Amino acid sequence: MLVDNHSKSKKVYNWIEENLTFSSSGDFSIVTGFFTIGALLYFVKITNDKIAQYRIILGDITQRDTIEISSLDLLNADLSLEKALKLKSLAKEAVAFLKLDKVALKTLEPNFCHAKVYIHKTHDKELVEHKNFFLSGSSNLTEAGIGLKTSDNFELNIGGLGDTQYEAILDWFNALWEHPKAHTEKYLTDEQGKETKVDFKEYLIQEIAKLFKDFLPKDIYYKILFEYFAKDVQLSINNPDLARSIDRLKSSEIYNALYEFQQKGAESLIRKLEQFKGAILADAVGLGKTWTALAVMKFYQNRDYDVVLFCPKKLHYNWLKYKVRHNSRFEADRLNFAIRFHTDLDENLMQKPHYKEDRQDYNFVNNTPKLIVIDESHNLRNDKSKRFQYLLEEIIKKNKEVKILLLSATPINNSFKDIRNQIKLLTKDNNAAFKESLDIENLYYLFNKTTNHFNRWQEKKNAPITELTRSFDPFFYKLTDSLIVARTRKMIIGQQHNLSFPIKAKPQNKYITPKIMLEVDSLDELIHKFPPILSGYQPNYYTLTSDERTQRRRDEKKGVYSGENILEDDVARDRFLVKMMYILLLKRLESSWYSFHTTVNKILQHHQNVLSKIENYQKYKSCETLSQNSMFTDDEEEDLQEYTIGKREIKLSDIENAGNLTLFEKSLKRDISKLKGLSKGMDYFSEVIAQELEDDNLSKSSDTKLQELIKVLQQKSEYSHNPKVIIFTTYRDTAQYLFDQLSARGFSKIAMISGEGAITDYNGELVKNFEPILERFAPFTKLFTERKWEEFSSDIQDPIKRFEAWKEWVVTIDKKVEQQLQTPIDILIATDALSEGQNLQDADMVINYDIHWNPVRAIQRVGRIDRIGSPNQQVYTVNFWPAPNINDYLNLQTRIEKRMAAMKVVGSEDIKDFTENYAEIATDETLEERQNRKMLEQMQESIDDLEDEKSFGFDDLSLENFRQDLALELDQRRRYYEQLPNGIFSGIALSSTDEPQAKEGIIALIGSPVRKAKERKDYKHLRLIYIDSQGTEVFLNESEILNYLAKIKNAPRYGCEKLDIGEEEVVKHYANALSKWFEQQQALVVVDGEGHTKKVAGKASLDMLDQLSKGRKNAIEGMKNTQTMGTKYNKDNWDLITWLIVKK
Repeated sequence: MLVDNHSKSKKVYNWIEENLTFSSSGDFSIVTGFFTIGALLYFVKITNDKIAQYRIILGDITQRDTIEISSLDLLNADLSLEKALKLKSLAKEAVAFLKLDKVALKTLEPNFCHAKVYIHKTHDKELVEHKNFFLSGSSNLTEAGIGLKTSDNFELNIGGLGDTQYEAILDWFNALWEHPKAHTEKYLTDEQGKETKVDFKEYLIQEIAKLFKDFLPKDIYYKILFEYFAKDVQLSINNPDLARSIDRLKSSEIYNALYEFQQKGAESLIRKLEQFKGAILADAVGLGKTWTALAVMKFYQNRDYDVVLFCPKKLHYNWLKYKVRHNSRFEADRLNFAIRFHTDLDENLMQKPHYKEDRQDYNFVNNTPKLIVIDESHNLRNDKSKRFQYLLEEIIKKNKEVKILLLSATPINNSFKDIRNQIKLLTKDNNAAFKESLDIENLYYLFNKTTNHFNRWQEKKNAPITELTRSFDPFFYKLTDSLIVARTRKMIIGQQHNLSFPIKAKPQNKYITPKIMLEVDSLDELIHKFPPILSGYQPNYYTLTSDERTQRRRDEKKGVYSGENILEDDVARDRFLVKMMYILLLKRLESSWYSFHTTVNKILQHHQNVLSKIENYQKYKSCETLSQNSMFTDDEEEDLQEYTIGKREIKLSDIENAGNLTLFEKSLKRDISKLKGLSKGMDYFSEVIAQELEDDNLSKSSDTKLQELIKVLQQKSEYSHNPKVIIFTTYRDTAQYLFDQLSARGFSKIAMISGEGAITDYNGELVKNFEPILERFAPFTKLFTERKWEEFSSDIQDPIKRFEAWKEWVVTIDKKVEQQLQTPIDILIATDALSEGQNLQDADMVINYDIHWNPVRAIQRVGRIDRIGSPNQQVYTVNFWPAPNINDYLNLQTRIEKRMAAMKVVGSEDIKDFTENYAEIATDETLEERQNRKMLEQMQESIDDLEDEKSFGFDDLSLENFRQDLALELDQRRRYYEQLPNGIFSGIALSSTDEPQAKEGIIALIGSPVRKAKERKDYKHLRLIYIDSQGTEVFLNESEILNYLAKIKNAPRYGCEKLDIGEEEVVKHYANALSKWFEQQQALVVVDGEGHTKKVAGKASLDMLDQLSKGRKNAIEGMKNTQTMGTKYNKDNWDLITWLIVKK
């Protein structure tokens, strides 16, 4: 009789069950390649009461368990959804059966047996030929094989009763059972290749017992990561050439100086660069981006790449010190790379004599493959700027083989243009660069869509980030995750418990209204003394005729300017720069009276010079032209480059011809009058401050802000034995003032550093290279830690005591270092030239003498001392606020903007489309204001969480943290996770402190198509879902779920008692939730206005239609397949890989 696994009338299990009813007792002999737990238990259920002895030969579980398919993969294959949920209880039943004495097992190791046979031999004495039966063919003892579960495989068997054919088959089995190749033992091979022999039956019992181990949430978390990312993490293992190159990197000094998370970050960047030719490193402040990047640069240097670095000028020495022949601790690596500045990105500047002396191909265009590293790449986010265009067109595009590594700030400023434009550099501005690799047809369209979501989100007040991330196209996540490595401190600490960060004390906040004029008591009063127009910086306006000015005002009130190309519009450019100068005045006022005084005098001098030229012109009719002197710092100049370059000189004759010379002169005189009033008041205040230096009590000052700073420095010794402190200010004027005042008021061992160089109170000479001065300020970091001292040896483990021992040793062999140690710097006054890229962790205090309006700068400043491996147990922050309270401070900018709005020159409306950057700066960015307010308020309470208050950043767009979390775990327990079976589960207690949005439900990782027995290939589709009891998704994207799992991974196992025993009601509860989710993917039930229900396209179908509309390759290929969404999301087509319940 023919018996198969698809017949509607009779399948294998029906046939066996039916024939077994005729016998009261007997033995059963089986040959099968393998069995599944579900099928075994069903077979036991229909046979166990009538069988006295089982003999089972397994033909496929023969291989040494070092190859890909483990025995357990075979044993738990073919599970239905419900059985997967109760796998643990099923496994216990299977083990209980196998432990019975009546069950005997053998394997044919190392031979295979393809026969599948089921033989029943009755113990009855009557009608034996009708009670003995056999079935032989292709059906393994699996759910699919015996017909319990629908399968794509068609099995065919011949069944018969106790005739001569039966006797022959029984004899064949008996001979096989006694064959020398049939063993009761099995060989196991460990990772070192050593073989051991174990009892085969006990081996199977132990394998199945793995399924009813009490797995922890941590096991489930890493099982999920393993399924998702193991292939990425092991890319170098599968690529021999890449693996060899990484192994060579691992022998370098720079690689071995990195923390483990930095090593993994470098390796991940290399993999991204190899795969996509571009990558972005956007780790948070203090996590060592510079050294991580150096490791990547070393990797490509080993591969004979030409390495070129572009960085802000202020970070020149931060990179130069690591180059070969600079005596860094990486000297043995002979790091060699060209350094150019962002400001060099110009045809003429790239041809500076010393650059051309260095190399003739000044644009680095040749046939050598290149790695271009761009530090602080967010400074080049404006794709309209000449620097950006020069870099892209003249350097990147003209090199055939080039890889781009961007080092960027973590926060995203105002728009996704920041990311889009940086990715332009990675792709050579190829809109279809990721068409083949990521199935992204159109980058421009993808970013436009994402920006629209972002804009809608930021219009809402207090909208959570999750609301934004849920709206993103999955392909946007796919893109950013493929390119970005972005870790925060919390992520790193959660992964590596041996990392040492100092504790941050609660910030000290000093609320002091700047006193800059004796007769002025409030900032409001002072602001009203500001000059009304600053006409000396707006001469282009006066070249317009009366009619032109009238028409311009009309156009601007409509928000549209109809004139020439707006980038070339000098009138609008002048107005914008004047607006920025009013902001500059307020910022300098906030910093110090001295900085404000200096700025006012420079502005006054400029206006007086312009007035003098007008008077000369009127008197002599000479050919007078006007040019403008910049009032901006180097950082401000870089930000405003697009608005300050290429300006034409203005002829006074042009102003006269327009009929406006008298008007211009009157405007100048009004401005000069106001400026003189300000300057005169501050001149007197300056005399008062100078007179104070003659007094006995040098700690007291009419400059109340300076007086409070002195008090902070004097009191520091009361709670810290560390004398080292960094005082940050935005302006060099303020830094110079503080240096002079503190030096004159009894403080010593002081240095001042700005973009122009450094001076100390030892000799007062300005030096350009400030690195030696930083070494005197931070010898533990700069001299001891960052240099390699091979001849120094000590058994001392404590880093501070080891440092003291090194100091005693080094003075005997290095006279330069001895001199540096004997002339220490304890008070370092610095502009933001030092706020990035420097490790100054010898100090334990940062004083923000002024608060930058971009609070991210505060993170960067504190990041100089708040670093991994700090020698300080605790670090301190002092914030000086220029107002009685935080709300008054936050209103300062509003008040100055209202003052600017009163300007009577150009009109009442801004030109919003001046350029991309101008639109962003001129528009009221409500999101940025809310972020800044939140961060500034946080600064009063804690610097510790300040970075988390940035709202949205690159780290929200990358899953790299999870890859590296897995990589670190695999380094310790690779074998364990490789052998974890499918179907394992755990549970956690629901806690609002872990995640307020969490609900009771199930988190499940499912894979499709169903992985057949003996298959180990990757799932084509993986879905990580978190659903409630109705199948509704609690979190809508995988990033949210993974972040939640990362938070709770170390939680204890909870709420699994009833699932552990397979209680039917509980199993059905979770099975129904999963079934409902699958149904929702196929079709949604909606209720119309009249209460009628109907089915509409499900979520998966809508997603497919959306992808088809974008031309997604995967979607198009999917449509060629006859499989419908209903078929694809049939629950029987998915494996339940692992799961976690969330329970109150």
